[in-house]
Amino acid sequence: MFHQKFFKGRRRAQFCALLAAVTALATTGATLPTTKPLAVQPMNLADITIRVPVVIPGYPVIIVPRDRRIRRDVTVRFIAQGDDWASIYLDGRLQFRANNTRRDHTINLAPGAYYLEVTGVTSFDRWDSGYLDVGRNDTNVIVIRYGPSSGVRVAGDPYTWLPD
Repeated sequence: MFHQKFFKGRRRAQFCALLAAVTALATTGATLPTTKPLAVQPMNLADITIRVPVVIPGYPVIIVPRDRRIRRDVTVRFIAQGDDWASIYLDGRLQFRANNTRRDHTINLAPGAYYLEVTGVTSFDRWDSGYLDVGRNDTNVIVIRYGPSSGVRVAGDPYTWLPD
């Protein structure tokens, strides 16, 4: 008798919703928050401006060209792949050595071309070399991943890297 009255109408819907919520929580592995605070990690942010014209039907679209006289620095991030130690040289000057504890490095470069050499521990163990042409377009963040077997791979602007 009790089951027939309890599982009728609105109470049945509420019971099913509660059962679904409990089942979802139990199967997703949800846990209570920890009392230990999480470690703070720095964020690498970049200035990215996206301008999309607002189109209103019946009105003209006005597109303002960018000022080519303003040349902004380009943020270049180097990320070492694998466990090998590496060195980054720009125009013959050592910029960064990737070792056990630090595998990435970020620098700001003025627009222009730079000769990039990626080597192992010594400068005689050259992994890859070529020109890095930054600031040719609106790209203001370039990510360069490098390793002994993969060479140099660039994200952000496909025409930035010109290998030897």
